[in-house]
Amino acid sequence: MNIWKYSTNDDYFDFLDFHDAVVEKIQVFENQIVVDIESINILADHPLNPYGVAKNTDHCRLIFVHPTFSEATLFLEDKIPQQIECTDFKELEILKFARSKQPDDYLYEIFGSDNQFCEWRVKAKGLILYWNEFVGDAWFVG
Repeated sequence: MNIWKYSTNDDYFDFLDFHDAVVEKIQVFENQIVVDIESINILADHPLNPYGVAKNTDHCRLIFVHPTFSEATLFLEDKIPQQIECTDFKELEILKFARSKQPDDYLYEIFGSDNQFCEWRVKAKGLILYWNEFVGDAWFVG
């Protein structure tokens, strides 16, 4: 069981930067989808960031809470979409992570690369992000 120092939720989604984040593992459970990520960036205005600049985290865990829908797609070289299980991503690197409010939940849309371009769409009640340390400035600082 991991003990996490920091946690944040949907209220602060706009202060999280997932660009170039590398997904290490995805696990699907009955009431959650657990995504282990190498690191992400916490923007300067996030209330948990005590620094004046965006900071990179150590290993972190993203949990989609009470998911009702998950659809993963690879776009093959011939541009034909191929449906896969989200747990079948091999080297998912997040390029864009968007969220939109739905009547009863949120729609999360991840566009990335997994040796080919890919998309992962998840509907869930919300998300929680956990991490332990700020390890350095975000790549775009300075």
